[in-house]
Amino acid sequence: MQAGRCNRNETKLMGSIRIRLAEPEDNDQIQALGRRCYQEGVIHVAVQRSPRFNTMHRLLDPDAWHMVAEDDGVIVGLIGLVHFQSVLAGENRRLGYMMDLRLDEAYRKGTAAFKLLKTAIDRSLGMGTDLVIGNFLKSNQNSLIITQGRAGIPKALYLGDNRVYNMIPVRRMRPDAAYEIGTATPEDLPEMLDLYRAYADQFRMAPQITEELFQKYLSLEGLEMESFYLARDRRSDGGKGRLRAVVAAWDEHTYKHYQVLKLSRNIRMVNGALAVLSPFLKIPKPIRLQQPLPQLSLVLYAHDQAPGALVSLLRQINNDYRGSKYSLLSLYAQEKDPLFEAMNGFAAVSVTSEMYLFAEDPSIYDHIVPDERPAWLDLALTL
Repeated sequence: MQAGRCNRNETKLMGSIRIRLAEPEDNDQIQALGRRCYQEGVIHVAVQRSPRFNTMHRLLDPDAWHMVAEDDGVIVGLIGLVHFQSVLAGENRRLGYMMDLRLDEAYRKGTAAFKLLKTAIDRSLGMGTDLVIGNFLKSNQNSLIITQGRAGIPKALYLGDNRVYNMIPVRRMRPDAAYEIGTATPEDLPEMLDLYRAYADQFRMAPQITEELFQKYLSLEGLEMESFYLARDRRSDGGKGRLRAVVAAWDEHTYKHYQVLKLSRNIRMVNGALAVLSPFLKIPKPIRLQQPLPQLSLVLYAHDQAPGALVSLLRQINNDYRGSKYSLLSLYAQEKDPLFEAMNGFAAVSVTSEMYLFAEDPSIYDHIVPDERPAWLDLALTL
């Protein structure tokens, strides 16, 4: 969750602001707000959701909701919340994840952001959610003020940095020959679920991936059993080896894409170099202005005490999508996830954010803080 930069500059007063639940008929205004409130970086992008602003959220969580801030009939702010079950410091919890924070810049110097966030957090905690998670761009001081316990918002607990690791599939990489790599079939599901359960035990916060939840994932367009890559121990007799790693390659453009608004000088130079090399190499699709960012999301990963097996899967995916329509292969994980220590040789750029936990009773933090393990991020946190 992060507040994008918006292009309305005049300062607005708060007296006329009304916070309410979003309705289906708000869709056009919410999409327009998303275009005004963009994310800055080496690539400036505006998040666009389809066919409606909440389609994907409701598929995963029928209780998901959005709130809007409205001024004289114009939607000037937005926040959403989706729920998921997680094990946090050894206890089962119902967590809420705040996302899609948007606020026209004219309203960001006052109390509008606090009012919008407080209303959302209070509603979530008052409806049976144990704790609420927020994610903010690294060193974004305007957003981080929200975590400091002001204006009636509970003081938040810092859970660590998260990293979007964007791999650029330019060169061929060599998977470890110790593993046999293939795609999943329905017969693999019991082993996959066992692997997810065992993998979750290594983390302070981890999703509970049951068969029911997994089938819900498969209801998402673009995410099928064939989307999952598996790495198994290679057996000399040609038999089926032990499952060591899994990851899914998901094209989520049916529900969400990043509209490219501006390219940094470095990205323009990379595009130019790729154009020169295109007659000789398989290169990814260039990143173009006013076009969706061609991105493939790598999700639902796990490994059996074998990070090298997972890295081999990522190398195989890199090879499979060289010269394809995708410019970036994106993996989202905690910065201190040991997986990153094994990821050598990838051409990649990263975006870092900070994750915080909000609780009605901050004393619960005393139970969480001693557990210093990283978090394994639920699919909901990638929405």
